[in-house]
Amino acid sequence: MVIERDLLLRETIINLLMALGHEAIGTSSPVRGINLLKRLGFDVLITSPGATLIGEPSYALDAKKIQPHLKVVVAAGLDSPEFAELAIDAFIQKPFSILTLAQTLRKISIPSDISDDRLR
Repeated sequence: MVIERDLLLRETIINLLMALGHEAIGTSSPVRGINLLKRLGFDVLITSPGATLIGEPSYALDAKKIQPHLKVVVAAGLDSPEFAELAIDAFIQKPFSILTLAQTLRKISIPSDISDDRLR
């Protein structure tokens, strides 16, 4: 699942995930995302601090309470020490390539259908 307020960015990340062989859906709202987590199973949640108007992805804690196996990836322009305090599994710096996304997912044990050689 992708939680991102910016529609173009959200759709781009969804398309990258689908190109890697994953099924993906997205929403602009953490509240809608949490409601989806209550109804559907997900392997990974990709979100950005800007997904909320206050710019802080603490809803990752709520997401992991609902689905404890869920991996959370924060996508942002800059890494922040605050991210280490949250329930995140990986950080990916925006903008990122499909190769970087595949490598980030692999680091958190979510393999892609496409090898790195095909992504270059």
